Amino acid sequence: MKRKIMLLIASCIFTVAALATIQGYFIYNTYKLTEKEVSAKIKKQLVDMEDTDEWYDLNNAWMRLTGQFIKDYAYKRVKKDEFVAFMTKKSDSLSSLMSDYMAKKKKPGDYDIGYSVYINSATILENKKMENLYKGKLFVSGNRIRNKDEISASTGRWESDLELNVEDSLLDPIKKDLKFLIKSETYYSVANWQMTVISQMAGLLIFSVLLMAFVVYLYYLSLKNLISQKRIADIKTDFVNNITHEFQTPLATMDIAIKTLQRKEKDMTEEHYRHTLSLLERQNERLQKLFRQVTDASLLPSTRSENVKEISCSEIRDIIDDFKLSHPDTVINCHQEQKSLHAKIDPFHLNTIIVNLLENAVKYGATKIDIEMKSQKNSFVMSIQDNGQGIATKEQFAIFDKFYRIEKGNIHETKGLGLGLFYVKQLIESYKGTIKVESEEDKGALFLITLPL
Repeated sequence: MKRKIMLLIASCIFTVAALATIQGYFIYNTYKLTEKEVSAKIKKQLVDMEDTDEWYDLNNAWMRLTGQFIKDYAYKRVKKDEFVAFMTKKSDSLSSLMSDYMAKKKKPGDYDIGYSVYINSATILENKKMENLYKGKLFVSGNRIRNKDEISASTGRWESDLELNVEDSLLDPIKKDLKFLIKSETYYSVANWQMTVISQMAGLLIFSVLLMAFVVYLYYLSLKNLISQKRIADIKTDFVNNITHEFQTPLATMDIAIKTLQRKEKDMTEEHYRHTLSLLERQNERLQKLFRQVTDASLLPSTRSENVKEISCSEIRDIIDDFKLSHPDTVINCHQEQKSLHAKIDPFHLNTIIVNLLENAVKYGATKIDIEMKSQKNSFVMSIQDNGQGIATKEQFAIFDKFYRIEKGNIHETKGLGLGLFYVKQLIESYKGTIKVESEEDKGALFLITLPL
């Protein structure tokens, strides 16, 4: 079942990842399409802006200034390397006029775009001899909005003959055959271009995110319900298994006592007879408590005992005697360091813990078991040590797991489901206590239980 759940979780993750990938692909394509639509709207805005007489006058202004510089250069009034400084100086006034014009032409719904005009090259052709006046990217006009990512809008080419008058020359004679060629390019830009495009897709993006979140939430609810159902099924299974495990000891003990009475009734002394009846009474009482727990639908303590009980070897002597009835060859000793010991635990649960640990010891070859109790640092400490076959170090971390059993060595006829130590650990932890094991192979095992006071 656990494997099926893991496969289902993996399938859900794969499905969500596949849906996210497909959805991401469509969103990306939509982004590209929206980007083209936004770009088309901006270009239409630029076309509307450029299709006026005022625009042509602004555009011709920088051309006239460029022509004037080339004319002065032809007359040798200026030098070629002064061209950049000249146009840069004139660009401030040209840009101011451009900004005013674009602000006046802007309509509601138009984008806040940056607009720039650059000269890419200026070439003079004199007597069929070409001379480069400038080559690069020189800003000459714009609306002073210079965003980082500029997009080319259009290119321009201005070619003209230069009209020169010989009498204007102060130096050398001017030749009549003189032409010039100016190549320019216009750029537009939008601040936060990606956010502008994404804002056009806001509805789609919100819907996609909500849809994906809804799908993930549905998967989550499905898995949560499945895991919850599995947990309930496991609880029911554990309940039945634990109850079955707990019924084994009192039933086996009662069976032995009844058979003893049947076989030796005439030969039994009155003291032995009363002892056997007392044993039957105790086991009957334990069975009744188990049945009451079944009625309450809980094997583990739902409400822990908050009363401090006095514990001594005499208190657990009945537990040991009842256990020895089923295992007469096992020597069990009990020792306590202090005369008066106390523990905050229900006697029924303490009985269950001790019996399970004793059964576990005998099952794995123990013939002698020593129980020691003491009070230490505001805690009740109990140790149960046996001389059985011991537990390998690599297996000690797993012996408290549900259904775990060591399937090697001299395992006695006593069988089990691997629930005894699991149940013991559950009980001890319900009282906020701890249990640990110290053991080596062929050297027995020591179980150390600590319960806080």
